[in-house]
Order: sequence, then C-alpha cells, then structure tokens
Amino acid sequence: MSAVLGIDAAWTYDHPSGVALVRQTGSGQWEAVAVDDSYQAFLGRLQPCLVDQAATEAIPVRELIETAGVLAGVDVTLVAADIPLATEPVLARRRADNLISERFGRLGCSTHSPSRDRPGRISEEIRDCFQECGFQLATNANRLPERALIETFPHPALLSLMKTRFRVPYKVGNSRKYWPGCDRAARLAKVVQNLSEIRTALSREISNIGFAVPDDATSFSALKGVEDKIDALVCAWVGIQAVEGKTVAIGDNKAAIWLPTDFCPPGRPKDWSELLASDAVASPEFMNDVEDLPVQDRWYFHNL
Repeated sequence: MSAVLGIDAAWTYDHPSGVALVRQTGSGQWEAVAVDDSYQAFLGRLQPCLVDQAATEAIPVRELIETAGVLAGVDVTLVAADIPLATEPVLARRRADNLISERFGRLGCSTHSPSRDRPGRISEEIRDCFQECGFQLATNANRLPERALIETFPHPALLSLMKTRFRVPYKVGNSRKYWPGCDRAARLAKVVQNLSEIRTALSREISNIGFAVPDDATSFSALKGVEDKIDALVCAWVGIQAVEGKTVAIGDNKAAIWLPTDFCPPGRPKDWSELLASDAVASPEFMNDVEDLPVQDRWYFHNL
C-alpha cells in the first residue's frame, strides 16, 4: 500500500492551503484519510492546539509528511502540489506554463503567470523542504522517483476527471466573471452545484471523502474552504494517476506539469465549429437548449 498527499498550495503565506491525504487499500482502491482546508487544520488532527494557529511564513513540510504517515499508517510516496515548481527559481513563465496554455487555453485552462514575488520563495521553500524529506521534484513521466514531488494543475485535470469539454466554473472568487448576467443568489447556487458535481466525480475514484458541499450556503466565503479541499483532492487524484502510471509530464527537465493521459475528451469546443458559426448560436431557441447541456458546456456557450 502507498499514500499520496495532495496540496492546493497558496502563492502567499497569509492564505490557506488545502491538504488531502489518500491511501491505497488492500484491494487496490483508494480512500481519503484526511481532507482539510489549511496546513494548521491538517496538523491539528494530531495536535489540536494547532487548528486555530495563524499561518506563519514557513511551510511545515516535515510536519505534514510526519502527520500524513501517522494518519495513513503507511509512508507517503508521492506529493502532488498545485503551485509552480522548478529545479531553479521560478521568476517568470516557464516552458511548462506556455505549453499548458497552448494546449488548454482554448478550453479555458490557461495557467496563471508566476513571478519573482508570486509564488516567489514559497515555490523554492516547498521544493527544498520536500527534498530534505526525501522527495525529489519529478519532471519526467518515464522516471518517477521512489518518493516524488510533482506539480499539477486542477483545471485541465478536471477535463479528464469529469470528461468535460471546457473548464469547470467552480472558483468562488470568479463567479461574476463566469455569470455576469446573474444575480448573487443565482451565482452562489451555480458554484454550489459545480462544486457538488466535482465532489461526486471524485467520490467515484476516492472513497470516504468525508465532507459535503453545503447546499444551504448563504455566502461565497462559506464555500472557499470547500473549494480548497476540492482542489487538494484533485491534486491527490492526479497523484494517484501518477502512481498508477497514467500521467504525462508537460514541460521540460526543469519544470513539468503532470496531468492524466486522457486529458483530451471527445467533443471539445473545436468540434463544434460548424454550430458556433451558425446563426442558431445567438437565437433564444438555441440558448434555451444550452440550459439542458451539462454544466461545463453551458458555461462555454454563455461566454461566447
């Protein structure tokens, strides 16, 4: 058996980072051991005094690994993190960022641009501290170290997990961008729905997830911790794919973003070119039909 740690790492010290620990069972299936919305909450499972402790300017890597080993009952063999990582300081966009944007930009999954300040030294700290704990940054899918640290990116990973045709709009802070014509209540309901759909898809791959998306949420802030847990779980799921040899590493020997091998589902937007070129796209009848599409496809058409 083995365990995988997924981290939705914040690019600044004063924002929380989601953490998800999963392990393989005797039957070969995967189950969640712990899913939390911050380092402190995760470490607090063994040290309750840390739960309410404020974030500090230090990533508790060694403590995370030790806590994960105790909770899982087996050693963590792979860590999958959503943050730019490289064998050298990350000062600007990398080849990995450009390749992801080239391949997935049309699907709404371009990467953010890293800089000297964001994530800055946090990236180096995560890389170096995990290396001190025996985890080597992996950039080649053909040579996964026995204990590996990999970078992943949840948005294109979700194309594979959910078999979607476009980026899933679930980010709490982007609801106005996703649905500019909707009021607050409608946008909140859509975010809840999409987070729930992602959680359902994850539960088919990982059992005992242990948390629910609150369908009675009255504010976006109440969903931010859920979003962080979801992102951490997606990272862990990509880590599972890597352990099972079902990933590719996109980039070069300095930095690579790991994604499932089946990240390009059929029926993505480019296959709809004739439909998009027709007058039907702008018609009320067509937009009514769009409401019957899966959520990921509705978002694409509403943003034409």
